[in-house]
Amino acid sequence: MCGIAGIIYRDSQKNSRLGRDLLRAIAPLESRGPDSCGVGVYRPEVRHSETKLVLRGTAQVDWQKLPQVLNGWAKIVETKQIDLDCWVRLELQNCTIDDLKVQLAKHFPQVHLQSSGQQLEVYKEVNDAASLFAKYNLAEFAGSHGLAHTRMATESMVDNLRAHPFMVAPDMCIVHNGQIANYHKLRFELERQGIEFETDNDSEAIALYLRVQLLQGMTLETALANLSQDFDGTYTFLVATPDKVGLVRDKYAAKPAVIYESETMVAIASEYRALLNIPDLDPRGSFREPDAGEINVWSVGSSSTKTLPARVISY
Repeated sequence: MCGIAGIIYRDSQKNSRLGRDLLRAIAPLESRGPDSCGVGVYRPEVRHSETKLVLRGTAQVDWQKLPQVLNGWAKIVETKQIDLDCWVRLELQNCTIDDLKVQLAKHFPQVHLQSSGQQLEVYKEVNDAASLFAKYNLAEFAGSHGLAHTRMATESMVDNLRAHPFMVAPDMCIVHNGQIANYHKLRFELERQGIEFETDNDSEAIALYLRVQLLQGMTLETALANLSQDFDGTYTFLVATPDKVGLVRDKYAAKPAVIYESETMVAIASEYRALLNIPDLDPRGSFREPDAGEINVWSVGSSSTKTLPARVISY
């Protein structure tokens, strides 16, 4: 059992409160999972030629050697070290993020690429929400949208690598509550396509499946519809990209989700009480629970919501 939350602003004047609203939404859900906490925030973009990385290392990592390791692959513009993490702004030089991962693995095997992209930053800890937000000053983060997660580990160990959000493609992340019943079959099929897993967490299969679908040219809506057909189990998850946020609920409606929508924002959480912790909710807004098998996709900064109807289940 885990807790998930998502915030999307339709009014950019609210962007300054993203960090605070994510904390307010996820903190009450720690009773659903105290093992770790994490957030994925979409902050103001860097220059078109630049990419942001959040790297997680160990006490043995010498971050001063990073420019030397990446020489010829990327030009580092700015770095900020926070405890074991290093935030990096850089310009890629004739390579991709995947190429950069290979280079980091070769020279810095203790380092994990926690997030990459022009907007997304992922921060997570084996700790509670208050400690996570205090360490990175996340309550002061501004942005257009973000996801949060608090975890109860049921099928894989408790560590930072297996904490959520999961990021397997630039500017895309997921948070998940539940179990994927056919995880091993899905993993086998993805690995047969050359896809590499970093953990034994079934949530990673969701992220990798969606990455493959999007790289094949599918829209997020189509990718989520395909996933709901291919994945079995009891689950609810959120996925975010720079311009969209999607929510998927399993065909049994076994894992909870509540949606609040108003003219200025959308908020999603595992439980109703978490949403009530967000101040200044517009009384004209609506609360609802998605149906079994329902898929919702919101466009960031837009009042539009696309709802794919629940699947018809034949027994």
